[in-house]
Amino acid sequence: MKHLFSIALIVFALNFSSAQEVYLNVGRNFTTYDYTNSQGASNPNIESSSGASYEVGYIFSLGDKLGIAAGITLDQYNATGGDMVNNYSWDTNYFGFQGLARYSVLGSSRSSLSINIKGGANVNHIISGEQKINGQTFKLTEEDEFKGLFFKPLVGFDMQYFLLDEIAISIGYTYSKNFGLSNSSPQTLNFDNSQLQFGILMSLN
Repeated sequence: MKHLFSIALIVFALNFSSAQEVYLNVGRNFTTYDYTNSQGASNPNIESSSGASYEVGYIFSLGDKLGIAAGITLDQYNATGGDMVNNYSWDTNYFGFQGLARYSVLGSSRSSLSINIKGGANVNHIISGEQKINGQTFKLTEEDEFKGLFFKPLVGFDMQYFLLDEIAISIGYTYSKNFGLSNSSPQTLNFDNSQLQFGILMSLN
């Protein structure tokens, strides 16, 4: 029985490693700050803005339709604002770890053309950030509402096309909501984010 179990593990590992792909996605985030002050009021003068998005990782195929992706991300969540007196902006960079499941609703992971839906989560942390108010710059990495861990559930879809046997390109859209987990401030900040991505994928078979 022990030998059968060992053989099964080896066969599973070989199949698992043979269905492995590496990917790189770059794109654009379109972010809205969901902010409330200590009185629970939002700021209507905060406007959405855009920033860069980068993602690299592996996809492990679990059959022709289903895949599990694990990767690291770098996202800019930016915003602008102002009134008759003040002009201000926020520029931030968040580093994260991401896992998601992807399912092919049209075609399969090895079809020349496939359409996929995906869902998962990301845990991220600010690595740099600045707020500018009337030309003055303030660091955001130690501000309670920006620092600490953020948890980001996400859903989306993409279309993938194989240019060569082992190389594919993709275009996709993802919607996410980034929730601050460790904010001790009476002010709260979450990020509503729409993301457009372009990707390249290489099979390691």
